[in-house]
Amino acid sequence: MHLTVSLSLPSGSISHERQRNHHHFLEKILTPLDTMMMKSTDESETKWKIDDAAELARDFWLERDGISALKLTEKTISDHGNHEKCSSHHELQGDIFYAQAKKTDDTDLKCLYLFASVDAYSMATLLSPNALTLRSFRGYARSLIKLGDQLRINKFYEKAVSKAKLGMSITSPQGKSTDGGYFTKIKTELQNWIDLATTKMQATVAVSDIGTMDNQKEPGEEDTSFDRLKKIWVKLDDKTKINFLVVDFEKLIGYIQDKHGTEVKEHFQKCIPIANNLRWRCWKCHICSQVNYCFTDCKMHILDNHVHNSEPDFSARPKCVDEILADMICCGDWKPVDTAEAENLIKDRAKRGEEFVYVNGWCSDWPEAKDRERENVLKQFAEVLKSSCAKENCTLSCTLWDWLRDYTEENLELPGVPGIYLDQCCFFKNPQCICFLDLKHLEHILKYFRQLTTDVRASLVPKVVNQFWENSQVKERIDLEGVATYNLLLDKRLLYEEELESDKIGTVEHYKSTGIFEDVMPKGDKIVSWILDCPEIDREFVSQMANGVHNSKLWLAALRIVRCVIRKKESYYDKRRKMLTYEKMLGEAETICDREDTRKNVNQRSTYESALRMKCEDLVGKQDDDTKCFLSVVRDVFERQSSPSFEVFEDKKCISELSSTVPNDDVKKSLLTLRKSLKEKFPLIDSKILQNKSTYEKLIDVFPKLSAVEYRLVVLPFVKKFLQDKLKKMMKTNSSSVAAGDSAERKPKKRHL
Repeated sequence: MHLTVSLSLPSGSISHERQRNHHHFLEKILTPLDTMMMKSTDESETKWKIDDAAELARDFWLERDGISALKLTEKTISDHGNHEKCSSHHELQGDIFYAQAKKTDDTDLKCLYLFASVDAYSMATLLSPNALTLRSFRGYARSLIKLGDQLRINKFYEKAVSKAKLGMSITSPQGKSTDGGYFTKIKTELQNWIDLATTKMQATVAVSDIGTMDNQKEPGEEDTSFDRLKKIWVKLDDKTKINFLVVDFEKLIGYIQDKHGTEVKEHFQKCIPIANNLRWRCWKCHICSQVNYCFTDCKMHILDNHVHNSEPDFSARPKCVDEILADMICCGDWKPVDTAEAENLIKDRAKRGEEFVYVNGWCSDWPEAKDRERENVLKQFAEVLKSSCAKENCTLSCTLWDWLRDYTEENLELPGVPGIYLDQCCFFKNPQCICFLDLKHLEHILKYFRQLTTDVRASLVPKVVNQFWENSQVKERIDLEGVATYNLLLDKRLLYEEELESDKIGTVEHYKSTGIFEDVMPKGDKIVSWILDCPEIDREFVSQMANGVHNSKLWLAALRIVRCVIRKKESYYDKRRKMLTYEKMLGEAETICDREDTRKNVNQRSTYESALRMKCEDLVGKQDDDTKCFLSVVRDVFERQSSPSFEVFEDKKCISELSSTVPNDDVKKSLLTLRKSLKEKFPLIDSKILQNKSTYEKLIDVFPKLSAVEYRLVVLPFVKKFLQDKLKKMMKTNSSSVAAGDSAERKPKKRHL
């Protein structure tokens, strides 16, 4: 039996404080069962809201309103986080971004949308990895294959096969809600994608060249009226030329109404700043419609409110090599050294007490080896190493460099050379020591470093966005005359024929008269070229600019990619934390084994295996991370794993089910193998974190660039078209006048007798 409480609250608005008090009161008097039922009701309501939003977003998408569908799904995802029901919203975003990728002919833009669709499908499969997201696995594999086609990278085909096989492993749930035929159809498609990706991995990827649209006119296609318009402009007096830059707003609006209709006219009027808004340019957030008038303010708003990037503790952040070492790495020639001659040279100088002199990490005394293979591998390795040491993008971690130096010291053979002499010369502290390695070891470090693959998105996304940003830059100022009715005052520099630079401010000035042109002495005829250099009117672009939704799809695609980078960073830090704990527990296991070796009485010793089992039994009942990790270490040792497995080992009883006879030598060997493997893995994770950080920093500037609203991009084409017609009318009028004059001259005069 449970207690039902009905509280009658006063009508009208209730303060937040009173609401909190009522909430605390309810918590105190309700039974646990009531509380559970309330939570259950809240959960049901949440699921209903998410499903309802998904259905509405799907309707938007079916009505070809992708922007509204994306905004609604993005808001739902932001409100409810990683709720399982949000998988349908992620899947819908994947469908929209994939469709957008198919529509565009630009290869880079296509790849950007494909990356966004991959992340969307990925989240859908993570949140709900069952038959309900089977479509997401299909979309996941499909987008990965398309990325492989565009970028010609086999890694995407491999991932496509992996994800498609995960989808194939899903079994159809029992129930009437699942269409068996549809389920079979999706499975068939997944198998087809697996076959296709496998074929592409085994053959050279043939990607058809996508031709770019060339909007330039062919030679000879130039407007034949240009010369005539130029001649008309030259003949105009200064006053007429000056007045030409004053665009009558009412006539312009009438012109747009006649040429393009009421809807376009209304959208155009929204793009004209009113009296209290003195800017042509602003920055609008595509999620919450926040308006900023500064690039930096827009960037901070988006990062603070929509990106949700959390930084780990300072102590957990890996460090990159300092500038001094980076300069040493980048300035060297990286030529292989003849170790036999170098060994004799070292012995000779050691006898004479002479040291080798290094300048910025390199010594010119070492004899160069004539070894093509070593030289080629060393050259490739140097390129990889230098790229990770670039000043604007240093991603070489200190731990990775320490590993490389230790590896060189362990594997460099210089018999007969005293180690103390090499220490005095700081031999292994200089990058040139790597040039002494033989071919086998050079190939090993090259293969090792190539595990640090470059993130394609780090260059792709900024490249696409910067193109949009450059196209949004406007050079011409436009000011306003009047208050009740406006005239547009074009940039007087057009009459000066100055070289215009992009207007970085974008402010609007209001004038009571056209006095700003009085000091101008018009020159030449370049303004005719400016007027004729005009794109065709894009009605959709005008509508999107007026409503502040231009670039929304691209903006949200970039947001998905940035959030994916952040999740990747979190996974790297989580793995790094696990590796540190594993290293600690591996040391604990080694200590237990060493303790058995130090027992005075041989008869008191236990085998390493039994000592480790006893320790596991002592830990029964503990649930902390160290305990779970120690059990994982023991499992890996008993199973003779060659690499650490970081999966949590929950059930301590399973230790007893593992092999009961593990010789001491095998335990020692396994501990050493795991230690060596861990030593090689740790430097890589540090450099991956630094690479991820570099990628993130390159991507965060894309949002304000895509958020910029430049209304002159809408206004100028209409103004130019209006002025074109105005100038052509002047040309016709002039032609008529000339024709009338010619006719008058040809008309015979009457003779007077």
